Amino acid sequence: MVSDTARTPSMSPRRARFVRNWTSRLVAFGEFIDGYDLLVIGAAVLFLKPYFQLTAFQIGLVTAAAFVGTALGLVVFGDLSDRFGRRVIFMINLVFFVVASVAAAFVQDVWQLVAARFVLGVAVGMDIPTSHAFLTEIAPKSRRGRIAGSLPNMMWLSGAVTSVLCALALQPVFGDETWRWLFGLAALPAAAVLVARQFLPESPRWLSARGREEEAQRIYDTLGLEPPKREVVEKRSYRMLLSGGAWRRLATVTAFFAIQAFGGAVATVAGPLIISSTGIGVSNTLYFSLLGFVVGLIAVALGALVIDRINRRWLGVWTCLGVFAAGLGIAFTGERAGVGLVAFWVVYAMLTWFGPGVLSWVWSTEAFPTSLRGLGSGIAQCVTRLAIALNVFLAPMLAQKHGITIVAWYAGAFLVSAVIVLASPWLATTGVELEETNSVESGKPA
Repeated sequence: MVSDTARTPSMSPRRARFVRNWTSRLVAFGEFIDGYDLLVIGAAVLFLKPYFQLTAFQIGLVTAAAFVGTALGLVVFGDLSDRFGRRVIFMINLVFFVVASVAAAFVQDVWQLVAARFVLGVAVGMDIPTSHAFLTEIAPKSRRGRIAGSLPNMMWLSGAVTSVLCALALQPVFGDETWRWLFGLAALPAAAVLVARQFLPESPRWLSARGREEEAQRIYDTLGLEPPKREVVEKRSYRMLLSGGAWRRLATVTAFFAIQAFGGAVATVAGPLIISSTGIGVSNTLYFSLLGFVVGLIAVALGALVIDRINRRWLGVWTCLGVFAAGLGIAFTGERAGVGLVAFWVVYAMLTWFGPGVLSWVWSTEAFPTSLRGLGSGIAQCVTRLAIALNVFLAPMLAQKHGITIVAWYAGAFLVSAVIVLASPWLATTGVELEETNSVESGKPA
């Protein structure tokens, strides 16, 4: 399947300006939708629990459904984006998203909600590896960290902040029915982005990997980008993921992404479930979640200033160790729900998003060749979503039994993550051309 834009020999100056100025933003905006919808469940469950009289098991099931659906969509459609192109997949996924969002707003029982959330998760899974690969493929090496890591995470966190603000604004008006509006409103930005994405081009690196160099060059020119010095026409084979050092890169980025996300969910989707165990009430829990997301947004913005300037590997090591220490602080001060809890929570969220939360996105696409980037990234993200699903499934039951001290268990994930990065010199990818990052083992270009 070939995108119409890629086959077009030229475009009007007005459309060319639109493509140049908005391509990366519209592709990354899929993460706003992802952040809103997957994080809105943390706020919505506060209203769903009394509405459907949910048990701890049912809360975990409803919360985890979208993550499991996303895991499926990541692998299946990550692979299809490698086969048929990035553009066609990140177009059709939003159709599924709009339909599933509206369906979730009108469910009548728990099982209908689980089904709707699962389908919605599949739609999100279609977008993530596709848009993620696209952003990596159009980013110059001097700005790849910001474009492929910081930008989508800023969008993701903006979506999360919006979900909590909507919950706070809608609660006084709609009361117990607030959750329906939270789910249904997600369809509006998705529909708008679906229309705008019609004008976007195909990934030039994907075209080059398929031997369509003239089409790729036209898109490079339109985007105002210099083609990479070394472009490879790749023969696609699944064995490429398991040959040579490729399997080590796959294992490394998958393990790091999944393990840090398991611990990082404490500051995102599992946050309301855990904080509510302190008995501070629904409104205060939402404000606490909002604090974590806003702090995360600030951290990503600050991280964008350094992610392409310093050694990413050491950035990952030290920030992971810092999050681990902050998690211990939350566990030991949280029972009193005072200043100590707030301070450690801010540090936990800040360092999670300043380092590992963004680095995992960058590394998970740098590790693979263009012909398998969607699939490789999809596998890493699939395992990650399953890890988050496990977190949010366990969180209500563990919080009910052990309270906020369970944060110490989750924080241990960052200690493991620091060890993984320390043992992987090739993760020092700052300033390295994309075509070289997936062929290095020691941190130096091959």
